[in-house]
Amino acid sequence: MPHVKPDARSDAFSLHELERHQHRREQGIPTLTVLAGPPGSAASLWRRWLEPLHRPTCMVPASSETEVVRAWVETLARGRDLAADAADFLGAAAGLAPGELPARLAGKTAHERDVLLQELLPSAPDGDASTACRCLLQPQVIHKSGSPFDALLEACEHDPFRVLAAVHALVPPRAAPSLLLTGSGAEAVTRAARVAAKLCAANPSLVIALSADRPSIDAYLHGGRSQALAMVREGLIELATPTPEALGRKLETLGVTPSEELSAPLARLAADGVSDEVLTLFGEMVREHQRASREGEPVDRARSTEERFLYTFLDSHPATHGLFELNASPGFRLAGRDVEVDLLSRQLSIAVEIDGYFHFHSEEAYRRDRRKDLALQRHGYWVLRFLAGDVVERLEEILDTLSQVIQQRREALMREPSRQEAGPTGSGRRPSSP
Repeated sequence: MPHVKPDARSDAFSLHELERHQHRREQGIPTLTVLAGPPGSAASLWRRWLEPLHRPTCMVPASSETEVVRAWVETLARGRDLAADAADFLGAAAGLAPGELPARLAGKTAHERDVLLQELLPSAPDGDASTACRCLLQPQVIHKSGSPFDALLEACEHDPFRVLAAVHALVPPRAAPSLLLTGSGAEAVTRAARVAAKLCAANPSLVIALSADRPSIDAYLHGGRSQALAMVREGLIELATPTPEALGRKLETLGVTPSEELSAPLARLAADGVSDEVLTLFGEMVREHQRASREGEPVDRARSTEERFLYTFLDSHPATHGLFELNASPGFRLAGRDVEVDLLSRQLSIAVEIDGYFHFHSEEAYRRDRRKDLALQRHGYWVLRFLAGDVVERLEEILDTLSQVIQQRREALMREPSRQEAGPTGSGRRPSSP
């Protein structure tokens, strides 16, 4: 019986390629995985491969080397006590048992910590890992710089690759987050590939991938020769793009009645390669809209389905993963009550509100919304309001608007003077309120 060659776009083939790439990394060969296809499909495959490894992941636009490493360090710090990791690294160099130095440092004054560290630091090996230990174990250094990352960047002479290698050396290999860089368009892919190649060279064991659409990848591969281009070609995995018709058939199994108004949103969801979870939430939302339309009722129901759908869509997309919180408070009160926002991005200072039918049929509700908008604006937030009914009928318009505003806020954040303090890499202190 002839051997059947696996489909190069199948999940089984893609997962096999991811394993092959990881084997190369474990051999010390710098390896970049390139996921060419819809962003949702790329993020879904990447998560599925990482899940049994229990490895955290960081999805970030490849704006600059510094910002990518900043995001990586912040992802790591959310799940681990970096000071404890630094103490264990230093303790091991001094011949102490795991956990012994963190326990000895606990509860000591800054002066007592300094005395103990001065005794132990000479036993640490030379290099950036020891420099990172000094930063992470001296809170006054971090406080002066504004954050652990900024302290590390300053200590490593504003070289983000040295920061990456130093912090990577302090943590167990499987605890280090993977990186999924995003890029759309030839210019963005060129920049992302250059950043990724440098990251791979700085730390060959780094688990890293680039997600981009196939036309942008093809345009990049037709450029001049470079190490980055060779890595992109070697690590290329082509992903299948679902058809709107296939998504429509899945919706029918969820009880959705086919209609012309679903053509545009289904085309957008297919182009983005949405996961089954996102499609199921979309189906629930459409089904409820269709029921309300048949019964002559307004679409409201506290907008919970629309909110969950938009949140899940944005969180599953590599370019917007982790940006928004669902039903979150920005941390201030209005009229004696905590303010709550449907979708809140603290990092970019964006507040998204989904308005139902009754928002515009009560004068007091209208006034309350305007007061809330003003309060958010005074705290530096951009406020976007969308109608609940438009989340189906005008989905593409809403997603495009969100994408444009997110891009504007990211660019504004990068132009902040504090981002330029650390030198030409564009690093600096993250402002607390843009």
